[in-house]
Amino acid sequence: MTDTARHPSQKIPTSAAEALSEPVRRLWPESLEGRILFVILALLTLWAMAILTFGLPAFVYPMKLIVPGMIAMLIVITQGM
Repeated sequence: MTDTARHPSQKIPTSAAEALSEPVRRLWPESLEGRILFVILALLTLWAMAILTFGLPAFVYPMKLIVPGMIAMLIVITQGM
């Protein structure tokens, strides 16, 4: 599509921020639940890419970081807080 074929109401972006704002707005969900799921899926995708790139260490090290948090969560649940 050339510039002459644009609809008159469509503005030509003048900066990179303007050019990226529309696709980001379309991709980013409006509801809170959608945003939470989007972030979780993005993190899982990044982790999967790290596993494919670096192998087993990218799989094991995040698990080592999660263990203290899980232990703390079990203690809090056990105390009934």
